[in-house]
Amino acid sequence: MVEGLKVKTLEQERASFCLKEIEELPKGKDKRDKYKTNVRRLPAFIVSNGLIPTLAFYKSKEETKPVYDTLNKWLQKRGYISENKDALDELVDKDFQILRLATTEILALANWLKRTVEIEIKEEKDDLSGEREEQ
Repeated sequence: MVEGLKVKTLEQERASFCLKEIEELPKGKDKRDKYKTNVRRLPAFIVSNGLIPTLAFYKSKEETKPVYDTLNKWLQKRGYISENKDALDELVDKDFQILRLATTEILALANWLKRTVEIEIKEEKDDLSGEREEQ
């Protein structure tokens, strides 16, 4: 094995990106739970509505905007849109082949995001069951 050679697969890059994005989320439970909920719905939205309508929806609402920002960063990182540009604005003007590739890439990222939020953002269970056992 060659020492110092750091070659990552695309899957590793996606996983690493998702972990970093979730670590950078605000620490408030409510915001993290909303992010988790919106990430869970993302793949179904894309499949049923398409990438551009999904991006428009996620960009338009304050509670879904953090997920949109994550997708925007990834599209910039992968070169589908220019640095410091908006995904929705740029993808509307791209040809269908680029849009199709971007959609495939975002679906792959969405799967990693779903896996990551399930692990990293824990839902707090009500302690009612423990209280009942003690009584």
